[in-house]
Amino acid sequence: MNSLRMLRPAAARAVSASRARMAQSAVVLKPSLNSTARQITRPLSIKSLFASKGDNDQSTAIKQPILSQDNLFHPMSESPIPEIRDRATIIKKYGTCPVCNEEHHGDRAAMQSPEFECPDCGLPTHCCEEHYHKGKTEHDKICGILREHNEDEHDLRSGRPMKEFEFPSAQGFDEAINMANWDVFFYTRSFPSMDSDRNMRHVSKLLTYPITIGSVLHESSPYRKQVTPEGLRSLAAIRSILYPKVILAKDGVTMLKTETVNLYLLGARAESTLPPHIWLQLSHLFPQTPFHLHFIGPDTLPPNREPYTTFLNDRLTFTYDNAMYHDYHEKIGSFDPYRDIYFLFAPGIGHPDSREAWKPSIAKALDTKCAMFITGFDQTDVQTDVKAVEEDHGEDFDWILKPTENHFKSLKHDINLQDLTQAICANWGIWGIRGKRYEVTHNTEDE
Repeated sequence: MNSLRMLRPAAARAVSASRARMAQSAVVLKPSLNSTARQITRPLSIKSLFASKGDNDQSTAIKQPILSQDNLFHPMSESPIPEIRDRATIIKKYGTCPVCNEEHHGDRAAMQSPEFECPDCGLPTHCCEEHYHKGKTEHDKICGILREHNEDEHDLRSGRPMKEFEFPSAQGFDEAINMANWDVFFYTRSFPSMDSDRNMRHVSKLLTYPITIGSVLHESSPYRKQVTPEGLRSLAAIRSILYPKVILAKDGVTMLKTETVNLYLLGARAESTLPPHIWLQLSHLFPQTPFHLHFIGPDTLPPNREPYTTFLNDRLTFTYDNAMYHDYHEKIGSFDPYRDIYFLFAPGIGHPDSREAWKPSIAKALDTKCAMFITGFDQTDVQTDVKAVEEDHGEDFDWILKPTENHFKSLKHDINLQDLTQAICANWGIWGIRGKRYEVTHNTEDE
C-alpha cells in the first residue's frame, strides 16, 4: 500500500501535465493587428467526449489491438502477424548462417540456410543449435538490436492506436523551433508526448528524411561548427530565400516575396515512397516558402511507370522520375544556387557496383555550383563515399559541411534480411559539398 501511495502523486502530476498539454493544443493564437502572421488554430478532436456509451463500446470492439504491449515478442516463424512470418521465410531462404560463412569463407554453395531461431531475439540466425552456441559470443553483440527490431515490427502491426503519428500542424507565429536534436525538436514543435524509446524509433524512422533536410537549412541548424566558410556563403544565399523579408508596398500593404525552392533528391528510394503529407513537416519549418521536391533515380517509381508531377497544396509540389540524374539534368535548363539544393540519401557513391554510374550525375550537379548534401548509413559508408568523391571529383568541389553524425538520423535499426549481422540507421551521418568557384584576382605587378 505504501508503494501505491508513493506512485499516486507522480501519476497525478503526469495526468495534470497531459491535460495541460491537451488544453494548450486547442489554443487559438491571435496575432496583433499589425502582424502579418496568420491566425493558427490547433484542432483537438472532441468526438470521444460527445460519443454515446454504445458508440465507444462499438469502437473499442472494432479496434481491439491484436497484441498487447506486454506481448510483442514472438519467434518470427510463429508470429501471429502473417507479414512477419513471411519475413522469417525470406531470411531462411536468402540468409546465411554466420558460422557457416566463416567456416566456408563465404562459399554460399557450402553454407546452410538459417533455420534455428535464437530464443532471445526470435530471428532465424543460425543453421542449427550447435552453430548457434558456437557463434553465440559474436551473436550477443547484435542480439539486443534484433530483439528490438522484432518487437518494433510487432508493435507497428499490433493494432493499437498510434498516437505518436498524430503530427502537429503549422507552428504558431510566436513559437520558435529548436533543431538541436530529436527530443528538443519534438518538444518545440508540440509533437505528442513520446512515452517510450519505441515511439521515438517509429517517428524518427518516418521523419528522418524531411527533418534531416530541414536541420541543415534551418537558421537554428545544429551543424554550425561543421559548416565551412564556403558553406556559410551557400547557406546564407539559401536562407535569404527561406526567410523572405517583409516588403512594405506603396499602398501600405505588407507583402512577402516568396520564391520556390527546388530540392533534387538524387537516387531516391525510401524517401520517394513516403506519403506526401509527411513532407508537410518540412514545409512547416519554412512556412513562407514553397518547395518543389524532385525524386530522381531508377528506383523512384515502379518499372514502366511514367514520370509525373503532383501537388499536395500551394506550397508542396512533387515530381517523380526514374531517369538517371545526368539525363534529367538536361530537362531543367538553368540552376540557381539560391533556390536549388541537392540531397542524396545514402547513395552508395563509393560502392564498386554503382561508382561509375554516379560519376556523370555528380559531375553535372557540381557544375551547377549548388549545395549538395549527402548522408550515409554508418561511419564506414560515409567514409567510403567521401573517398570516392575526393578521388573522382577532388579538384571540382569545395567542402561546405564536414562529415559529421546526423542529429536527425533514424533511431530505428534497419536489418539486412540476407545478413542479420548488418544493422544500420538510415541517415546516420551527413556531409556537404558544392562545385568549386574560381575567383578572378587582379595582379598589379603585370601593369
